[in-house]
Amino acid sequence: MTTETFGPEYVRPAEKDCPNCNCCTARLCEKGATSILECFGHTATEDTREIVAGCPCSSEETSGTAAWRAGKMRATMRAELNPLPVDVEAALRSVAAGESVAEHVDQMTPLGLFRYVAFVDSRPIITELGATYLAARREPRFTTPVQVEMVDVTTRTARVIVVGWSLTEPATMLLDQLISATGLKAEELPGKFLEATANCYTEHADDLVLTNISLAPPLPSSWTAGDIPLVQDETADADQPEGRVDVAPSGGEA
Repeated sequence: MTTETFGPEYVRPAEKDCPNCNCCTARLCEKGATSILECFGHTATEDTREIVAGCPCSSEETSGTAAWRAGKMRATMRAELNPLPVDVEAALRSVAAGESVAEHVDQMTPLGLFRYVAFVDSRPIITELGATYLAARREPRFTTPVQVEMVDVTTRTARVIVVGWSLTEPATMLLDQLISATGLKAEELPGKFLEATANCYTEHADDLVLTNISLAPPLPSSWTAGDIPLVQDETADADQPEGRVDVAPSGGEA
């Protein structure tokens, strides 16, 4: 009688396929969606990279992914700090307006490299990155306080209140952007006030893009202690007639 010296052969369970694409496992897409490297950057071999390249679950063209947020930030920073050459930007504006680009053939190459235009049936169309760039060139940007409400280290995002945009509606930002800009650890960010430049006139929270992020200067100690001196002109009430506010006529006076 022979005795089996080896245990049963172990077979690793197969990874579940992602329900939203036909190229990746669910686990890979979960990781790729929260990384600027996308699914492509989290695969080990050249063969698998070719399969998952452009996965929609992590693409910069898909709203809400880390690559999408990073792409909008890059386009905005280019608009602020290093705008396109005049002829290239003019070509992008022509594409955005649906105009003929026959005289802008040479400019299509750099616009394609920046992924500001894509081609459908050989016809250039503006991408979301291109639209973000043009919006950043057009819209005013303001320095505003930003309060970090919470961070999620799993999705690598942070929920913030951009004071110059809304005092109540939060926006989502890349956690690693805030860490890099402030030098703080993720667990140190909640409750912190920052300063940043933002497109405060934008309509949707997802279109908010923060640049020039830094820690806000500390408040004066007298403010935090709650003993802010109140300055009141004692003569103001005496000089102001009854029934008037800001010396405006009352009760039908002319």
